[in-house]
Amino acid sequence: MAFVLNSISKIGRYSFRGGINDLVIKKNVHVVVDTAVLKIPGLGQVIPINNAINDALSVIGLGTQQAVKNMPSTSVETAKLFKEGDPVAFDLGYNGDLRNEFRGFVRRVNLTTPVIIEMEGYAWQLRNQNILASWKKTTLKEVLTHIIQGTDIVLSPDIPTIALTSFYIKNESGLKVLEYLKDKMLLTVYFDDNVLYAGIEEGRTTVNIAGDKNLTGLAEVVYNLGYNCPVDQADLKQRLGSDNKVRVRLKTRGKTGKHILYEAGDPGGSIVERIIPFSDDKEYLQDQAAAYLKKLKYDGYEGTISGLLQPFCKPGWKATIMDKRFAGARAGTYFVAGTEVRFGVQGAERKAQITYRLDG
Repeated sequence: MAFVLNSISKIGRYSFRGGINDLVIKKNVHVVVDTAVLKIPGLGQVIPINNAINDALSVIGLGTQQAVKNMPSTSVETAKLFKEGDPVAFDLGYNGDLRNEFRGFVRRVNLTTPVIIEMEGYAWQLRNQNILASWKKTTLKEVLTHIIQGTDIVLSPDIPTIALTSFYIKNESGLKVLEYLKDKMLLTVYFDDNVLYAGIEEGRTTVNIAGDKNLTGLAEVVYNLGYNCPVDQADLKQRLGSDNKVRVRLKTRGKTGKHILYEAGDPGGSIVERIIPFSDDKEYLQDQAAAYLKKLKYDGYEGTISGLLQPFCKPGWKATIMDKRFAGARAGTYFVAGTEVRFGVQGAERKAQITYRLDG
């Protein structure tokens, strides 16, 4: 069976029938902002999308190419059609079986040949609003709820309850606040479409709209090497936690002003010390010490596993690798930290960043 690449792209008021020279989409649980870079011809056939057509598309689904097949199109200079803030969506796949790979907004239009359009995920909506707020006592969820007011962003139901004290935002953008929380409190902060998550790396366990959770708490992709992806994965290198002796030490200030100490890792290992502001939440500090240690010291892989657009995969999922070679040494279930999708005239590819092992 031949696999024919298909795409439907929406930018602002317009929908493209193919016409993608090159599209690169990058998402990672360690990066707050999802990004996409699109190259399209300087002249293109575009279809203006009015409200009536939008309503029709919402009924039959964006992935249905027949919806736009017979609509009238116009040849125009594409760079003049788009501006910062235009909503974007890309559905990609084979033989009409499309999956949404990116939703977000135009960040910048570069007047080049081909035209280069830089885009960001829903973090873009937090760039330009300044926030001034303070709390003597609050929680992470309350702060995030305040930050996303007036946007299309919703909070993941898996965000843990973390107590914060004397927390203030001094006229900063919501995006800067998220970056601050990620760096200073060692939180994993990322978006899945318009859903914002903050917590430990593998803590986002709700896998569907019904709120169901699976065995290890994560949605799953299966890579069967030699069947649904290439058997040779040169960029997938084994990593052993025993090679890295390290001890994580977290400090904060309690009510008496003294440092409270939480540690995890190897006795006698090299010490990685961080001071956590705004929280003396014991459970949070213990969880974060263990989670931060896992980032520095784990059994699993460094690098990426490459394949086609299918099987579909997102950051924050688990990847089960099936490999009969090497006495099954590479087989197992691992955490997916990031993905990179490339789509264009040269074909399509998805790379998934594989990290620590989840199945013992």
